[in-house]
Amino acid sequence: MGNFGSSVRWAAVGLSAVFVLTSCSSSGVEFDFTEPLMEPAETIRFRVPDELVEMDQEYAERRLLDSVTISATEAEDPSECAVRYEFGYTDELFERLVEFSEQYYDERPPQDAAYYAFTRVSADGSEMEEDYSSAVVQVKCALSPSDDENTVEVRLVNTFDDGDVSLGASAFVKAEVSVMQSGELFIQNYEVDGWQLDSNGNWVKG
Repeated sequence: MGNFGSSVRWAAVGLSAVFVLTSCSSSGVEFDFTEPLMEPAETIRFRVPDELVEMDQEYAERRLLDSVTISATEAEDPSECAVRYEFGYTDELFERLVEFSEQYYDERPPQDAAYYAFTRVSADGSEMEEDYSSAVVQVKCALSPSDDENTVEVRLVNTFDDGDVSLGASAFVKAEVSVMQSGELFIQNYEVDGWQLDSNGNWVKG
């Protein structure tokens, strides 16, 4: 629910020409929000660069995840698509997540809070595992590699500094990803809250 004032954002504009020339997708890649991913992938692991975590102490102290890995999976409706999220934690981050999730709702499973915070999908009937290890989001299949209308959201989040869990969690970085029936994933755009890269590749406030 965070507001993105100054942010880094890249849209997948005109990438269809690039994808047409790509005969096969990368089986798995790591994406650290430093440069666009210019090819499809079967699996994408999202992480905030260690350098940026060290520079932003507020995020380091309040973050809930170390990484998110996504891949295509079988959808409930065979005419649509689905994306599996796998969440990476350190022991400290996992304890922080459980504390946040257990306080968010009064009468609903705490997994619903984590599901919404990480995917921005309504928690009704969420498909978050009980141990918070993974979740599944149903989505319409992309019509082309540049289709940014049907996407899932990947969010690496932190709690708010006032400790009011009723506000949810704010996305420090987020990405919108589409998936085709073939299982190929495409990053359509992404944002970093409050930071940007200069021409030398250094993170600066912005």
